[in-house]
Amino acid sequence: MDNTEITFNIINSIGALATFGAFLMLFLKDKDKQKQIDKLASIATILDAQNDSLKKQNELIAQQVDILRNTSILKQQDGASMAKLQELEEKKLKLSVAPVLWLNGAGTRHTGELQIDLNNKGERAILDDFILISGEITLHSKSVPYDLEKGERRYIFARAIGNKPINECEYEIEVKYHDSLNNKFSMILTGKGARVKIKSNNEIE
Repeated sequence: MDNTEITFNIINSIGALATFGAFLMLFLKDKDKQKQIDKLASIATILDAQNDSLKKQNELIAQQVDILRNTSILKQQDGASMAKLQELEEKKLKLSVAPVLWLNGAGTRHTGELQIDLNNKGERAILDDFILISGEITLHSKSVPYDLEKGERRYIFARAIGNKPINECEYEIEVKYHDSLNNKFSMILTGKGARVKIKSNNEIE
């Protein structure tokens, strides 16, 4: 191999490295953009929940103002009106600490594992338990109780029972949780494989 051929090979190698470097930088930039998009989407979801909470609180404040305008009732210390004011205050307090749990879809693996993406766009939720109501799966790696903070996510893990593909497995799961004031809630999830939705989400005694 003469010097000219060696020089040519070196130039080709440098060109290949430069091309690889350009693709790598483009990939990293695109990856960063996706992270930024995901972060902005998460912030938008949280702001939407905050706006909804503020709207509800403003409605309660408006009701309180209507009662306070009735000075004759206040002078007489009307029991029913005072009880209503107290009830509105309690509702405002509940709203100020309310979690807002939502699903960001689910995914399955060839190993037969299901991952349900549970998110919180409200205030802190303490996840107490995941309970399988019915279905052809088994829950694992519960790790509860678990503090699910605002803007965070927690996966619910499950595996298929037997030889049935996970995408063909139907199920119903109860998520028990409470807020920082110990108000308790029950969310029911129903699905088939990665297709999952919230069936109900209610406060319980």
